[in-house]
Amino acid sequence: MREPTELEKQQYQRMIEISDLARQRYLDAGGDPRRAADDKYLTDLEKQEYFQLGRQVFGIQVIDGEVHCQGRVWQLPVQHRS
Repeated sequence: MREPTELEKQQYQRMIEISDLARQRYLDAGGDPRRAADDKYLTDLEKQEYFQLGRQVFGIQVIDGEVHCQGRVWQLPVQHRS
């Protein structure tokens, strides 16, 4: 396994920042501190940025309704295709 590039480190750090933001909003809304926040505490733009960063950092591609990652391929459910 190779070392991440500086750009990948920055992108991953941004993903952590977005996750922390969702967590803080969850806690501010009275959420249980022992549980994780879900994506409903992110704006649509933040969700889009988070998933885009994840695809870049972890090498995930979506092509014709199929997910390609680390040499594996699987079909997306119909409702998630875009």
